[in-house]
Order: sequence, then C-alpha cells, then structure tokens
Amino acid sequence: MINKKNLILLNHLREDSRVALSAISRSTNIPTSTLYDLLRELRSGLIVKSTVLLDYAKLGLHTRAQVVLRVGSEDKEKLSKHLFFHSQVNNVYKTTGSWDFIIETVHKNNKEFASFLENLFKKYKILDKQVLFLVEEVKKEGFTLNSDTILLKP
Repeated sequence: MINKKNLILLNHLREDSRVALSAISRSTNIPTSTLYDLLRELRSGLIVKSTVLLDYAKLGLHTRAQVVLRVGSEDKEKLSKHLFFHSQVNNVYKTTGSWDFIIETVHKNNKEFASFLENLFKKYKILDKQVLFLVEEVKKEGFTLNSDTILLKP
C-alpha cells in the first residue's frame, strides 16, 4: 500500500516524469527532501521503468497494429521468445480465454506488416489471428492514481 504523498508524487511523475522535484514541492507543499526520499523508495519497488513515448509517424513508421493470436500449444513458448526479441514488436501480452497473445507491432508500411505476419505463419503453428490497425491514438498511459482505485496506508 502507498500513502497520499506517494500518490501525489506518482501523479505528477506520470504527467511529466522530467519535472523537477523542486517544482513538485512548490505545487504540493511537500518538502523536496521528502519527495526525493519517496522517489528513491518508489524506484526500488513500485516504479518499474522510466521511458520515452515516441511519435512513430514522425519516425516514418506509419503502420501500427494489434494482432491477437491463437497458437498451437507446442509453439507458444517459442513464439513468445521470438516476439519478445523482435524489433518490430512493441508490446506482447499473454492472455486467457480463446486467444493466447496480443501483440502490438510497428512498421513502415502495410507491406512490411504483411511480411512480418507471413513470416510468423511460416515459422509457428498459428491457428487463428485477428488484426486491428491502430489509426488514431485517443489516450495513452492516462490511468490516474487516486484514493478510489488505490489502497492507501492510513
């Protein structure tokens, strides 16, 4: 469980992870030294990774897709490893239910994406797929932490 100060700090960092702790201190009235200690504690457990979010279109990567796959049981582990290390795969999720994986891919164009899928079907026993092309990002990393969704320490 986290306390209210942790929650405040996390929300500020999720909004802009490069903001100075002194600026957060001024807007929250929490001492900078306290924020520093909280951040060090959060980095050792709750904060998994600090990263940069990219505008793929500006990089010339105009085809993004979410692909849902059902895979033969003998190929699940091999495919999981392949997807993990593939440079055009941005995210991989194992799922429950009738699908085994959800993958998000990033490509220059539809031809490159089609080649990516074709290679998967050649190498692995893929039983079914569903492709959803991502045409517009409406919200990304927008989950807001609040006391209604998080158990706080008293």
